Formats: sequence, C-alpha cells, structure tokens
Amino acid sequence: MDRKRLKFVLLGLGILGSMGLLMVVGMNRPGGLHYYMTVGEFLAQGGAPQGNFRVDGKVESGTIERLPTGEDVRFTIVDPSGGASMPVHYRGVIPDTFVDLATVVVEGKLQEDGTFVAHTLLAKCPSKYEAADGAAPPDDARTDG
Repeated sequence: MDRKRLKFVLLGLGILGSMGLLMVVGMNRPGGLHYYMTVGEFLAQGGAPQGNFRVDGKVESGTIERLPTGEDVRFTIVDPSGGASMPVHYRGVIPDTFVDLATVVVEGKLQEDGTFVAHTLLAKCPSKYEAADGAAPPDDARTDG
C-alpha cells in the first residue's frame, strides 16, 4: 500500500474511532439513551439526581403562577399516566402554547427542596388535526405526511 492510501485508511479509522467513543460516552451518561423521562421515571431515581435532566409531563390545571417579572413561572407537572407530580420553577421566555393541561418538556436540575428548576421549557403543540372532543379526525382530514 502506498503512503497516500495509508494516510486515508488511518484517517478513516481515526474518525470511526472518535465517533464510536462519542456514542459510548453519550449512552453512558444519565438519560443518554432517552430524549426525556416521565415525571414518574425521574422521581423513581430517588434523592436529588445530579446533572441536567429532561422531564416530560402535563401541566396540572390551576397550578400556573406567573410571577411579576413576566419571565418567571411556577407550576406543577404530572405524569401523563397519573400519580407522580413535581413542582417546577422556570425563568425565561414563556412559550405561547404554555397553558393548563399542556404537555411540556422541562430541562434543568432538581433542588433539594423537591422543586425542579428549569432553564428550558418546551410546550408541545397539539396536533392541528386533533378533534376538539378528543375523537379521531375524519379520514378525509388526515394527510399522508
């Protein structure tokens, strides 16, 4: 094998090795294989887990408390399957779709007092084809993507 081909083979092996290392490190960190955890899964870890986490839940009706600063909000999220709940404090730009019963993903840390302090708040938009009563949309309203 000449020098040029050897350089390309070694460069390719180096790139593949780096990608493999990044994958292994990413999968071994908490929450590495999941985009987010439900409230129940997060609380089942016990204690105050270290690091940043993404937690998915529904905003409990009647718990949204907007603070005077305009960019502070406190609310409670509940596990979509029921049961577990967790208070959240978020400071930042509040999405327009953030309302009671909205599905949200919060990213941040759990404090020792049990409050999840979020630095990111994502409010999921309901499907534009979802019927108001929760029934399935008619067949002619569906698209093939």
